[in-house]
Amino acid sequence: MKKDDFRRMAQDANYIPGIYNYCDRWCERCAFTDRCMTFAMELEEDERQGGPPKNADEFWRRFESSLAMTQEMVMDMAKEQGIEFEAHELTELGRQQNQRHEEVKNHPLARAAFAYDQLVDDWFRTGQADLRAKEEEILAQAQLGVERVKEEVIGITDVVEIIRWYQPQIYVKLMRALDADKAFEARSEQPKDSDGSAKVTLIGMDRSIAAWLRMKEFFPDKTDSILTMLVHLDRLRRATEREFPVARRFVRPGFDTAS
Repeated sequence: MKKDDFRRMAQDANYIPGIYNYCDRWCERCAFTDRCMTFAMELEEDERQGGPPKNADEFWRRFESSLAMTQEMVMDMAKEQGIEFEAHELTELGRQQNQRHEEVKNHPLARAAFAYDQLVDDWFRTGQADLRAKEEEILAQAQLGVERVKEEVIGITDVVEIIRWYQPQIYVKLMRALDADKAFEARSEQPKDSDGSAKVTLIGMDRSIAAWLRMKEFFPDKTDSILTMLVHLDRLRRATEREFPVARRFVRPGFDTAS
């Protein structure tokens, strides 16, 4: 996408400004895709490129192209406001960002979120046979004409999708919240970007906990391992709420407004 196209879309009053900053990126389940500029940009880019990325290499190529355009536009806006960056200033900013990223990675919340990501992978890896057996059981019931089988299929599929969707996001969004909080820790104005990211993280945890409770109904024999997951996730949620005490009250554009 070219800069002129970006500016054209940015001036479209139909789009909710900043709605894409505090979403969970689950576009298929979002009611605001027709009002999201990021979604429209990706759709337009897919059409221009002949469809969505066909592989990881193409995805990263498009991502790097988009990032380069964004950086170019930031520099253009800085020049328009009479702000010029010297090479050594940019180098220092990069150094500070890398240092901050390393510090955030070692934050107890980040470590706990990363541990949750690994726990989920381990649980599904060891439970693959049970998931397949459950699927075969449901299919057998369907062949026998057992009622409500369709609802059960949808239910277990939904549960797995929810857990898997938010599994890596909890870590990524929490890292963003911690990084933003550290980057602007000297600022006192509200609302803070870090609170917005933390709220998205907390919502992901809420939905994941609800999904794990439902998973326990499907697999009562795995109650102990699921309870371990729930305890870990609940502790992480409570710790996040202590770290970001006003995050729940953050008003996200579109999602928490009538706009």
